[in-house]
Amino acid sequence: MAHLLRGGRILFPGSRALSALLIDEGRIAWIGNDDEASRLSLGGVTLTELDGALLTPGFVDAHVHATSTGMTLLGLDLSRSHSADELLDAVAHEAASGSYSIILGHGWDESSWSDRRLPSARELDQASAGARVYLTRVDVHSALVSSALMDAVPECRGLRGFDESGWVTQEAHHVLRELALGQIDEVTRRQAHEAFLDAAAQRGIVSVHEMAGPVISSESDCEQLMKRSVERGGTQVVAYWGQLAQQGGIDVARALGVQGTGGDLFVDGSLGSHTACLHDAYADAPDTSGREFIDAKELIAHVDMCVRAGMQTGFHAIGDAATDAVIDAYSTAAFAHGNEVFRRQRHRIEHAESLSAASVEACFELGIIASMQPVFDTRWGGELGMYAQRLGRDRAALLNPIGDLCRQGVSVAFGSDSPVTPLDPWGAVHAAMNHHTSSQRIDLTSAIEAHTRSGWHAAGVDDAGTLAVGMAAHLAIWAVTDENGIPPVGAQAIRTVRSGVIIHDSGQLLDSRC
Repeated sequence: MAHLLRGGRILFPGSRALSALLIDEGRIAWIGNDDEASRLSLGGVTLTELDGALLTPGFVDAHVHATSTGMTLLGLDLSRSHSADELLDAVAHEAASGSYSIILGHGWDESSWSDRRLPSARELDQASAGARVYLTRVDVHSALVSSALMDAVPECRGLRGFDESGWVTQEAHHVLRELALGQIDEVTRRQAHEAFLDAAAQRGIVSVHEMAGPVISSESDCEQLMKRSVERGGTQVVAYWGQLAQQGGIDVARALGVQGTGGDLFVDGSLGSHTACLHDAYADAPDTSGREFIDAKELIAHVDMCVRAGMQTGFHAIGDAATDAVIDAYSTAAFAHGNEVFRRQRHRIEHAESLSAASVEACFELGIIASMQPVFDTRWGGELGMYAQRLGRDRAALLNPIGDLCRQGVSVAFGSDSPVTPLDPWGAVHAAMNHHTSSQRIDLTSAIEAHTRSGWHAAGVDDAGTLAVGMAAHLAIWAVTDENGIPPVGAQAIRTVRSGVIIHDSGQLLDSRC
């Protein structure tokens, strides 16, 4: 049945004011103004009066971790802890509120604390009454863990990144995370998936790119999430599997039915945890420049195998040395297989925080998609932010070059990396328009495109993401706008529509038949 929406404000890049839109068979069949809508010959149509609400394309979040986000929504959110004592109080409160096989928490960020002392494993033992505790830093590349958790995996003490203090990184963190996430029972996992999918739809997100893999989730978790998304018919999940082809990643990706072999395939770690791989040492840790988790030969072999298999790939790369290594591997594959073949597969760099001018140009020439999180700059940019603490002001000002990439013509797809930053498309739009480095700011139209059409493009879809006749009817409707006429940071949609079907409805709009 056709569906006419009228009386709104349609976000459209042209100069013509549009206020009405017709959906038929899941696609946009007509778009115009209210006067033109009144002259349409329609019968048996559902009519929605928008009452001045703003209508935009539905958003795509091009980088999420669904289960971790859902667990944060349901459980211990440490983003509001501003000291070691506050974090320990939160753990103690959680431990007193129920019986847990493990206490999971996320979001602490010592770079914003006035006293950056971290709680010790012994203090976590006391606060949790001896429970296993796993608390991820905001970047999810390190964690605070209790003695009970470390004792459950005694081999962690011989791995790189282990520290008896309880702050673990690198391989030690990976094995402890695997155990911690393996403690989630299936009922809780389902609740986490549902909480995530509900939150996404409420924020006008019609599709997400799940970054799954053997280090950060599991085959079962990825499979269940995709199945749950289909069963619920809400926000669509497009999954990626981050495992090297040499380790069977292509076979697993095909068996799961995911979009590509890659995504969060970690070439390095994060700036906050001092594990992003840099050409030059950290300003606040001059004895280290981070570390590559995958060497150049492995990168080249993985990309070559994926191109031969016709599979899209992508890498988590944050430091400039890691990013350059990925681009070198991509350049090698493009030379071997032909630039056009390579470009058609739409390979990705996740985060793309540190790119030189030459790297930006290479992304354009090779058709590499930059999957970026603008809120990273809001949270950690600026002269006093974490980036400046880690790299110094001059190097920090070069990070997240959104403007350079867009001006070069690179396809930039926005996401949240949730739970690292919240599911909040308008937060990302505002962040991109107000980048700490003025030369990297982009306009509203470009920011919306990066969070809609470019996300679809990154997943191989070219008939979605814009409000135009013939395009898939993925829409979001917003009642609250700021002085610039757009929704503020943290806005929730009053209605979200995917392929013409309502997947979230606040009840503020009334439908009728005409």
